[in-house]
Amino acid sequence: MRNEEGGLKVTNPSAGKSGDRLGRAVASPVSEKRVVIEARELGKVFASSFTQRKSWAVKGLSLDVYQGEVFGFLGPNGAGKTTTIKLMLGLLSPTAGTIKIFGMKPGEPAARREVGFLPENPSFYDCLSLGEFLRLGAALSGITTKREVDRRVAESLFMSRLVEEEGTRLRKFSKGMLQRAGLAQALINDPKLLVFDEPLSGLDPIGRKEVRDTIVRLREEGKTVFFSSHIIPDVELICDRVGIISDGRLERIGHVNELAVDGVRSVEIAVKDLRDEAALRLEPFVERVELTGEATILELKDSEAATMVLGKLAREGARVLSVTPHKESLESIFVKEISQKSARYKRDRFTVVTGRQT
Repeated sequence: MRNEEGGLKVTNPSAGKSGDRLGRAVASPVSEKRVVIEARELGKVFASSFTQRKSWAVKGLSLDVYQGEVFGFLGPNGAGKTTTIKLMLGLLSPTAGTIKIFGMKPGEPAARREVGFLPENPSFYDCLSLGEFLRLGAALSGITTKREVDRRVAESLFMSRLVEEEGTRLRKFSKGMLQRAGLAQALINDPKLLVFDEPLSGLDPIGRKEVRDTIVRLREEGKTVFFSSHIIPDVELICDRVGIISDGRLERIGHVNELAVDGVRSVEIAVKDLRDEAALRLEPFVERVELTGEATILELKDSEAATMVLGKLAREGARVLSVTPHKESLESIFVKEISQKSARYKRDRFTVVTGRQT
């Protein structure tokens, strides 16, 4: 839960009371914010064309995405990310639950006019030049005046860093350039909501940075960005909040710092004027000691011991220079969550098949 400066709290809509940190939850605003994407108990079932066996690709997913934020959607392959995005865009109809964009059904023309979409594997008319392709996108978006079309094309080329490629045929584009061309067409109608499915896929480090910078600029303009990605460090850099999905269920949701609230791995305390006998008395709580100039760095074995160690240091007359907690990264949180989910699935499956508890 954030502070009163305008954060969020996690609630469970089905229970009607505060949810746990495992995020089978919907983030609801503490301060008033416009909800751009609203999903409630969203579900989608697919049936095998061969066996007719039905399976849930998305099940019981509830979340809110607010105006002006960047929301990262994380999950392993087959977790339900792309299915959720297709439900969000009205490309699929939900089996259960509801989803709304700007308070409207995703398929309504008024909602679609406010959305820009970049699919994971875009496929374009490669006989067209980039400029021709963007002008086609503008026409399909209902932009008719030449002046407005030229302005939108110029802005899209600038935002996607493809100004010099306007006359180049799309067949000559590399995978990374095609990804940026897809970004340009998603921007052509000046949408309020951008939905990107793996927008950083296929880009080199420079291209990834440019796309990250573009997403940050879109947020500064007040636009909302919802995107899925496997490149977790990039998500951690630019997202306001993230959601972790596994086997179609939203497992956790919140700001990175909120997700890691109990994930402090260690604490480093930098002190000065620490006497040798005082350092010896702290040995049971200290994993590592390092001398750096006039300072002594103490790495604690247990982050919960930090308060006690600081008290002892004060009584010993040592001067505390800094206290640095080392929290879990988003990547470690993601791996842990997915690993726990996999372990639960295997345990439950063993119980169903054998009738015995593990």
